[in-house]
Amino acid sequence: MTEEEPLKYQSLLAIRARKAQLNKDIQRSEQEIKSTWNALFHPKKNPTPNTPTQRFLSLASSSVGLIDGALLGWKLYKKFIQK
Repeated sequence: MTEEEPLKYQSLLAIRARKAQLNKDIQRSEQEIKSTWNALFHPKKNPTPNTPTQRFLSLASSSVGLIDGALLGWKLYKKFIQK
């Protein structure tokens, strides 16, 4: 089957069958696109820490990040607001 030649259908049944096949192909393609999109733009979440040491390290890492952000905010405040 070439792209230049249109398909010649003999009955409405053949047209309906072709339409159903095309719909299946479209649905399959949509599913592939959705799964690829989700794999690219929605990374898997990290599992929750299981051991007490992992929980402590996670809490410490978050705390250090918050303190670092607060210090940066304070330095910017002092630099730009309090002149």
